[in-house]
Amino acid sequence: MLNQLTDNLSSSLVPLMGLVCLLFGLVGVIDLAVSANAEIMPALTPVLSLATIVTGLAILSYLASWWLLTRMLGVVIIISAVYSAWFAETQMSVFLPPVALLVGSVFLLSSNHNFSFRWSKFTGLLLATLSTALFISLWVRGYTTQWATNPITVTAAMVITTAVALAFLLLPSAKRQNTYPHPVGLFLAGAIVTATIAIWAVVSNQHIDNIKHRGELNLRTSSETISERLVIQDAAIQRLVNRWENVGAQDLKTLIEIDSQTYINDFGLIEAIAIFEQPNRMLPASSGVDEALDIFSIESIKQWRADNFSTQAAVVVEKSLHSNQPRFVLVYPINSQDKQPKQLAVVLNISKLLDVRKIPYLDYFDTYLKLSADYYLPIASSEFYTLSEAELADLHFFQLSTELPVFGEQPMVFHAALNSPSVFWHNAMINQFILIVGLLLSVLFLATFDVNRRLNRERNKLYNLANFDTVTGLIRRDVLEQRIEDYLAKNRHLECGVLFIDLDGFKAINDNLGINIGNRLLRAVAERLKEKQLDDVEIARFSGDEFIVFLRYSSIDNCITVAERLLSRIREKFSFDELELYLTASIGISQPKLEQTTAELLIQNADVAMSKAKERGGNTFQLFTESMGVKYEHALHLRNKMQTAIEADSFEVYFQPYVAANSNKIIGAEALARWPQADGSFISPAEFIAIAEQTGQIVPLSTLIMRKAFAQLAKIQHNSDFVMSVNLSVKQFQRENITQLVSSLATEFNVPLHRLQFELTESVMVDDAQQVFTELAELRTIGCQIAIDDFGTGFSSLAYLNKLPVDVLKIDREFTQSIYTDPASQTICKAIISMAHGLNKHIIVEGIETTEQADFFKRLGCMGLQGFLFYKPMPFEQLDNLLNPSDSKASVSSFPPEKE
Repeated sequence: MLNQLTDNLSSSLVPLMGLVCLLFGLVGVIDLAVSANAEIMPALTPVLSLATIVTGLAILSYLASWWLLTRMLGVVIIISAVYSAWFAETQMSVFLPPVALLVGSVFLLSSNHNFSFRWSKFTGLLLATLSTALFISLWVRGYTTQWATNPITVTAAMVITTAVALAFLLLPSAKRQNTYPHPVGLFLAGAIVTATIAIWAVVSNQHIDNIKHRGELNLRTSSETISERLVIQDAAIQRLVNRWENVGAQDLKTLIEIDSQTYINDFGLIEAIAIFEQPNRMLPASSGVDEALDIFSIESIKQWRADNFSTQAAVVVEKSLHSNQPRFVLVYPINSQDKQPKQLAVVLNISKLLDVRKIPYLDYFDTYLKLSADYYLPIASSEFYTLSEAELADLHFFQLSTELPVFGEQPMVFHAALNSPSVFWHNAMINQFILIVGLLLSVLFLATFDVNRRLNRERNKLYNLANFDTVTGLIRRDVLEQRIEDYLAKNRHLECGVLFIDLDGFKAINDNLGINIGNRLLRAVAERLKEKQLDDVEIARFSGDEFIVFLRYSSIDNCITVAERLLSRIREKFSFDELELYLTASIGISQPKLEQTTAELLIQNADVAMSKAKERGGNTFQLFTESMGVKYEHALHLRNKMQTAIEADSFEVYFQPYVAANSNKIIGAEALARWPQADGSFISPAEFIAIAEQTGQIVPLSTLIMRKAFAQLAKIQHNSDFVMSVNLSVKQFQRENITQLVSSLATEFNVPLHRLQFELTESVMVDDAQQVFTELAELRTIGCQIAIDDFGTGFSSLAYLNKLPVDVLKIDREFTQSIYTDPASQTICKAIISMAHGLNKHIIVEGIETTEQADFFKRLGCMGLQGFLFYKPMPFEQLDNLLNPSDSKASVSSFPPEKE
């Protein structure tokens, strides 16, 4: 069931996943174009944005079977994978290349072959496994490895990879389905995806802004702390200079010695204080550590100090930067009272100056002070080192630089580099959760929309199946019956009419030209029936080639007008390609007569009237009359009663002997069905045989008569030449294996097959000649004789008679009765008998009632005679007495003269 649901949803989910990738990539491109954070830390890197857009297009192209475009897009993805493997600025150097290579390979190998589909599913499984492992690593451990330098991009890429994996897994099913998602559902799901990705981009940029603000605050804090320290040192030194300028020359030396040592002790940043009277003459009163005082002997420092002897200046000692004790020098001019210009030189420890206490809230960055492109000094570092600009670039890509005033108005460049991406992981997980929830909502929405759409489609299909005919598109008979019932219940006193239409000769067209042409013809007829019909007219297909037309508020005259118009329209030519067909129809019309009229009765009456129209040759209409109803009810009653009689084995077999024309000796008898009633009367075979033929009851009835006839024949042992003749129906040839049935009964009752003769009418040959030939040939092969009953009254071709495996022709009683009243009958009989003799077939004449008739056929050389002149139909006991020579000749009772 899950597989079936997945297959059904695949045609919707795959385009959605392609749309997810496309929207992700577009949002990434927009973010790169408009976001102020794009240069520092983009939400989606340029390569990933491009690869994602191309992947989305390739998924949609794959689904549309645009193979050349799909393969070209696959090449672009593979190129992006190679590029990202060689350039670290992609910020996903480990994750993107293998994934992009797998994705690109699927599109590069895209085709309608099974290998392409298998590779798609295999790659989808690999990507799903990879993304699942990353999800577990992120959500269980709380962070991933340090290679993921851009957590926001990586978490987004995990979601993108999952979407691509799902698309690859479902692509084969989507291709098999070969259907397209509903545009409204896809649009609404795409709107959810767009909103989700937009929210993710906004929240991600807000988080980047927050981290960026922390970095800028870190820089400002460091700048302010350093500046404050320098200002304090400067103010203290300025006070010292002012003090020395205001003392006499005699006290200056002593004061310098005292103050210098005191300042060195009180100010940790000061490592040495020196006084120069000339640019290169240091006074002995100078104090400090030797390493610091040695700085003044550096030639570059000497030159710099001499150049700034009369000004206040500062310089970093470059040589000290390569040691663990970096220093810089401040010089101040001293205008003493002895009129001898002097210079105060102070050496400060840079490490101590930059030793700024870190704030935990801001402890995500390593901060540096830029002296030059070759020298970046670490701030708040446990040990001193320098970095060049190139070395700094190798650190984390998230870096900030800004110029801030230090030591008055002097601008200095401060630089911050993120020391760990872990600060982003918590928010990246939250942002990823937003993506997952949004995408799941879009998938759930699309799945719900698609399922509802399919359910509606199935509901409509079921509704159509329940209410409309699948071939013609007309309403079904049961639907129309209910509507007729509703109309009759509300409008008992208003007229209406039902037309029952049956197409004449449709079965022959359907059988010969095939069901397809037959169905097209039915649809064409339905279209003609619906032409120019008002709202008060409803049309339904009843069954096969039958239709019902219900006319509300319609008089009998209007029903006749509609029937005439429909007959005329149906008679017009039907054209199918190069085939031209013509049809006619028989229509029965009925109207409600009684308050108790029902839809079923109306349709039944119209059906009865239609049958009457068919009896009149078709291509006409017939109004229902009460006499038709009585006849129909009688036939229905008789049919039900006959079924009960068959099941109760109430039918009896009577036998009418026929004699040899040259000796009047009984040579055989015809088995006839008789239906006795409780009052001793019999229902005429002419009445029930016709109904049995119509309803198909003739098959079990004939089998019943055959069984009883075989059983009686088995009792006639004293006349081995006696032949039992049994009538066969056309329905038996269509529904049973006659040969198998005869063989089975003959074996059961131990009856010799040569003593059996089977009679059938000419209509059997007309209905299905080839099947009849085969069945009759098989009967003759096993030893039975075949007779054509009522010969000359049917419509069979004489060519069939030549081919038909027949032994006996039985001339119908219609010719026998008229041989002396109609000269044509004698001519026909002589022709039939002459033809039969020429074909080596025997003649038995039915309906002999006078000696003159018997003499006429004897002179023509007929083999056998049958009729009331000789014997009437009789029970087996009387027949057995006639055949038993040991008994005296029994009188033959008068039985009903009807013959089957």
